[in-house]
Parts: sequence; structure tokens; C-alpha cells
Amino acid sequence: MNLRLITLVLAAFFVFSVPAWSAEPQGPRLGVVTSDPEHGTRVITIGPGGESPRTLVSEPASERPSWSGDGNVLALASRGVDEAWPVVAVARGDTDELRFYRHAVLDGGSDPVITPDGQSVVYARAQFVKELPGRENYLFKGSIWSLDLVSGSIRQRTGWRLGFPVVPSSISPDGSTLAAAAYGLRGWEAVAIDLRSGHTRRLAQEAEDPVFSPDGSQVAFVRWKNWRRGGADDGKPPIYELRVASVGDSSRSRLVLRRKGLLAWPSWDSSGSRLSFTKSHVFENGYEDPEAGDKLMTINVDGTCLTRVLTAPRLTVVGSAWQPGLGREAGPLSC
Repeated sequence: MNLRLITLVLAAFFVFSVPAWSAEPQGPRLGVVTSDPEHGTRVITIGPGGESPRTLVSEPASERPSWSGDGNVLALASRGVDEAWPVVAVARGDTDELRFYRHAVLDGGSDPVITPDGQSVVYARAQFVKELPGRENYLFKGSIWSLDLVSGSIRQRTGWRLGFPVVPSSISPDGSTLAAAAYGLRGWEAVAIDLRSGHTRRLAQEAEDPVFSPDGSQVAFVRWKNWRRGGADDGKPPIYELRVASVGDSSRSRLVLRRKGLLAWPSWDSSGSRLSFTKSHVFENGYEDPEAGDKLMTINVDGTCLTRVLTAPRLTVVGSAWQPGLGREAGPLSC
């Protein structure tokens, strides 16, 4: 495997001014990507019941923000100024700067994920290989890269792999393992990628959006159930499941919630007691774009106390991520 280390020059990044969140309200907070006609697309934070909204970043290109383990560093995708592809952008809670890393190009079609120590960002890249027979049928190859936020260097972590690029979604608490969705012969599956060796192993079959629990012992993911059963679009409304599995045992998982329509972007709160996710009505199988009027929901990991957090007729809720940090634990819902 020929993995590369590339050193950044200072001209490779630039900064914009954004509100610092050192004065964020205390207690549990959720970072959410939203869009509405009045404010456009924003990353906001809200309380666990949808209260006290506060804008952090305007016009991101992310579906879901990514927090460092202490909740003081935020990584996301943004187009910056005249960028052909989104690039990695990072904001820190004690400054008013949003720093864009123009050499960390997000051409893999997914969001960056920050390591728990806030020192690095991991992301996917993709390269076009060739056009295949058939309408709009193309072959790509993908690879996982990392950006060192201290030195500014970027490093290729895995070799190029033919097929749909993996979609990173979470990093284990010790920073050693990336959870991602990968497309294989049996469809999507959740995988764990060792960031030191590049070795890949399965976390769960027929799974997307895998996220590690705060202690790293479990992974939550979503499953598209009726596509899984039939292997083809049956024309019926899609049925999604939110599931939890123990890391190291990919053969079994526990159902948390099953609903018609899209369930996406699960996120654990710092206590490991509840999960947030987006619930959206979807009219056809395979269509996963959120819509105005969809809902940010939360539920206990044992499947109890399903609760609506945020929704409005003209508001599109995309992905969410609980802000970690001391005193930010939401704990279990009561119902």
C-alpha cells in the first residue's frame, strides 16, 4: 500500500469570522444542520427539547457536524470561496474563526469526522476511473484520508478501492477506529477501519450511518428493511429501522425503532442513554434527501420514550450530533 504524507503550506487555508460559542448555554446541547427560507442553511445548537437555538455557522455544506470529545472543536464541510468541491472547515469554541483547509478536499461526497482529541479530521476522497456501459453509470475509486489540525499535513490512510467510496460517520473514543458505511456485493454494511493499519472489518450487515457509543462498546446504525428483504424497489413506502449492536458481535443487533419513512443520522448523547435521529417522510425507496417538515427525534437506547425535539412546516432538519463535554450529558428520557 502506497500511503502518502503531504505537508501543508500556510496559503492552503483561510479563515472567516463566526460567533464563538464559549458562552454556549450550559447543559446538554445538540448541533443540528437546518435549512429554512428565512435563514438559509445553518449549523445551530439547541437544548434537548429544542429550546434556546443559537447559530454557529452559516451556509455549511455538511449534512451533520462533528464534535471533538470535549465539545470545543467543530468540523464540517463548507465550500468556502469559489471552491469546486467542499473542503474541511473547523471552528473552535474559544475563537471567532472558521478555518477552511483548501487542500483537504471532500470529493468523496460525505462529511468529515473529527477525532475525539480534536487534533485530526478524517474524511473520504474519490476519483473518477471510467464511464461504464449504460446511462449515467460510472466507476469510481475511494480512499480514506486524514488532516492533522496541528501541522496542517494530510495523509492517505487507506489504499484506493474500486467502487462507491466509503461514508465515514464516527470515530471510536480512543481515536483508533473509523466507523463508516461501505457498499459491497450485499449492499450497504457498517464497517470499522483501523486508522493505523487500514484494515477493515464488518460491524453490521445491511447497515448505514454507524456511530460508536461514548464508551465504544456499542454501535448504532440504520437499516433499510424492505429493500433488504426484497433486493429491489417494491414501490411501497420504505421501512427504516434504528438498531444497536455490540462492537465485536456483528451477527446480532437489537431493534430500537421501526418506522415507515427515512430514519437517518443517529447520534449518542454523552451519557450513552439516548439517541437522536432525523425522521422524514419519504415517497420512494432510495430517496434520502430530507424535506421541509421533517423531524428531529430522540429516544432512549432501550426503545422507550420516543420524543419530538424540533420540527416546523418550512424547516428542513438534516443531521444532528450531541455536543460532548463535561456537564453536557442528557441522561435517559422520562415518560
